[in-house]
Amino acid sequence: MATQDDSFEELEARYKALERHLLKSVVKTDFERKELRRRVAERLFTEAFGHGCDWPVFGRTLRRIQRLGYSNVERRYHVACLYAMWCEQHPEHDAHEARRLLDDTKRHLLRLPRSSRLRQGLLEALAEKRRETGL
Repeated sequence: MATQDDSFEELEARYKALERHLLKSVVKTDFERKELRRRVAERLFTEAFGHGCDWPVFGRTLRRIQRLGYSNVERRYHVACLYAMWCEQHPEHDAHEARRLLDDTKRHLLRLPRSSRLRQGLLEALAEKRRETGL
């Protein structure tokens, strides 16, 4: 579907076309619709980060994910970390919102059972990401 040489705009058009196609032909329930939209939004957000998009594009993809919500804490963690790394690469951007998202992710991780390996692993990784990015 996509190649390394594709621009973000080309990828976005392809993923949105795929989303429309799947919404019309495959998806049946409201849950499936929302999850499909989330997956496409997450993919576009990750691609925007990977393509080094500026705030107008990157921010739009972030807002779409935030509007759709997160399926689980791992997805929330992924978005928070990419946003923090993006802010580190764009020091002209106010990182207040990225800090808030990292804090929110930590709160969600702390709600997992103490015995959870996922909880411990992501809390450690989140702390490391904060050190790396200065957030």
